[in-house]
Amino acid sequence: MSRTESVDDLVERFYTVVRLPHDPFAKAFLNRCRSHTLKACGRFYKYFQCGSGPTVLLVHGLNTNLGSMVTIAEELLAQGYRVVLFDVPPHGEALGGTADPAEIRAVLRALYARLSGLHAVVCHSMGGLWALTAWEAGVAGRAMVSISSPPSTRFLVERFAEMNGLDDDRVRAVAEEIERRFGATVWEEYSALSAVRTIEEPGLVIHGTADDHVPVAHAVRLHANWRNSTLQLVEGAGHFDMVESPEVRKVVSAYLRGLEDPPS
Repeated sequence: MSRTESVDDLVERFYTVVRLPHDPFAKAFLNRCRSHTLKACGRFYKYFQCGSGPTVLLVHGLNTNLGSMVTIAEELLAQGYRVVLFDVPPHGEALGGTADPAEIRAVLRALYARLSGLHAVVCHSMGGLWALTAWEAGVAGRAMVSISSPPSTRFLVERFAEMNGLDDDRVRAVAEEIERRFGATVWEEYSALSAVRTIEEPGLVIHGTADDHVPVAHAVRLHANWRNSTLQLVEGAGHFDMVESPEVRKVVSAYLRGLEDPPS
């Protein structure tokens, strides 16, 4: 980081996404899916659906795309679920330039509304923060599974500051610019910890004990604030390997089968 980098540039970089194309594994999976579109924020966004049975929406994390959730999707298809995947804007093939939290929330809420009879949402990493903070009263979903989710936007700013060697004055300036762009309530609106205090639906919080990106203490706090949740720690697992873990896939499918009216 340049010492002369402006606060505006720092905030832009904080919200900038590494756009990765779908790899052959993801493309092969999508070839088996039906493609649909929905409208949010005046734009059209694509999502993909495969299988039959109770619907599970899968939400990927930052700087990846829907392909990171295909392994879990395959497991759920084998268990008799319908899976829905999409590229969070502006990842993969989705529109957009930066990870605008208001745009992402609008797309998720449009999906929640579109997917009638939504059985569950399974989300990984930043996808957990996005999915939890988009949840609102009236969503017809039965449960949520949060895998390695960060607790809040404030936490992410602190991590960004640490990684870029920002001093206290620069951190305050970045926070003030984020508030200017998204409102003074941005920290509360985009806090998973705040969101779960209002969520009535049950949840499963899964976290690796060796996660050095989002320390396991944050999963413990998320569980403590989510009154109808279960905490499952995966010994020795890190942050980015969770969605590929056979143990995690088994835990997720077992939890969903244990909900009311599991697939026959």
